[in-house]
Parts: sequence; C-alpha cells; structure tokens
Amino acid sequence: MSCTFSFDIAAWQAVSDRMADAAQWQAWAANPALADTWPEHKPDLAFLPPMQRRRLSTAARLMCAAAWPLADAHPDAALVFASHDGEINRSFDLWPELLRSHTVSPTSFGLSVHNALPGQWSMLRQDMREHTALAVGADGLESTLAEACALLQEGCPEVLAVWVDEPLSTDYAVAAERAPVAYALAMVIRPGSRYRLTLAAGEDQGSDAYWGALEWIRFMLAGSPETLRRYGRRHWHWQQNAADAA
Repeated sequence: MSCTFSFDIAAWQAVSDRMADAAQWQAWAANPALADTWPEHKPDLAFLPPMQRRRLSTAARLMCAAAWPLADAHPDAALVFASHDGEINRSFDLWPELLRSHTVSPTSFGLSVHNALPGQWSMLRQDMREHTALAVGADGLESTLAEACALLQEGCPEVLAVWVDEPLSTDYAVAAERAPVAYALAMVIRPGSRYRLTLAAGEDQGSDAYWGALEWIRFMLAGSPETLRRYGRRHWHWQQNAADAA
C-alpha cells in the first residue's frame, strides 16, 4: 500500500490540562516526562457564558480552547473531529449508575457517545453544518488528515481538524492503555504543498495509540524538516517544504 497527499496548515493550536503556556509546551517537547510534575489546570474559556462552561467535561473544554479561536478566524472551515476514546470517562460513569438504578439518563448517555463532542461544538457555536467524527487508532492524526484532504478535493476551502483525548480515570482499575495527558490539537488545513505525507508499508515496529498527535506537536516545535512515524506496518513520512515556508 502507498499513497501521497499534500496540504498547507493555515494555523494550529494545542492545549492540555498540564501544559499551560508556550514555554511549558517547549519544555515538554524536549522532555515529555515533565508533564507529570506540573499541576493540572483548566484552560480559559472566557468566550463562553459561565453556565455553558460549567457543563463541559475536560475533553470538551480542551476542544473548545484549542479550536474556538481557529474557527473564529476561519469560519468557512468544515469540521473533522477525531479521538481514540472520545468521552471515555463519561461512558464509564454510566456503569455505576446503571448498576444502582438499572437505568441511565438519556442526556448522560447522549454526552457519552463518540460524536458527543462535535455535537456540543455544533450547539455552542450554533453551526448546523455537517461535521465528521472519526474513531481513530494509532495513526489517527494521519488518517484524519487524509479525511481532511478528501474534503478539500470535494471543494471545501478549508478544514478544521481537531484531535482530543484524555486518560481513563484511575478510579477504574483496569488493564488499559491510557493517554499520557489530556490534550486537544486543532489545525486548519487548506490546499497547498508545504506539507507532504506519504504512507508506505514497512516492518511492524509496534505503536502507541495515544502519541500520534502529541509526537506531531513535538515535531513542529522542533522545527524539523521531516520525520518518519511508524505505526505497526503503516509508516508515514512527513516532509515540510522549506521553500513554501518562506
């Protein structure tokens, strides 16, 4: 298998419940273990009314913090949302309630499904356009960019791609891979040739389900011209065209 596609990134932003500012993101990029030593914080959502802010989960707050400014600056961008686990903690919270009362609130269930976050986004922004929600694996960032580029081919002028994940709560003592931090990454994709992605088959190198978007942030902060990202037998080659970056 092999495919190649190109695009430009008009803007991007990352937020986390650990990295509070650009300096911490740079420090984390050099040493990701630092995130474990920093206190949790809530991103500022001053653009939302207090009542709406209070109702948002951690994942929803992070999505809004990362994507809202980009959506304001690029109002015609279609939304593609991607997550490995979505609102996993809301989903797990339903089980104790189900065991206690043998029923769950329709609202609670509705907020736990995989497309709940883009649904909330649609209501908060009063944006009734069609959105895309993807449940992704280890190479979810690249898979989402392929979806975004397909929308560009269909005529969308720009695409707002958003990745969100948070760790499964430690209250659930199950053997499960957990996201290293809660984070959201948003970027606006448009036609162009500054970035090129090539997918090719290779030897199985194993993969970590949660580091795709986070490793991309490290790649961007390092200013590297290219990187090879291996997810099992799927190898993605990232290239940045320095001439287009000028």
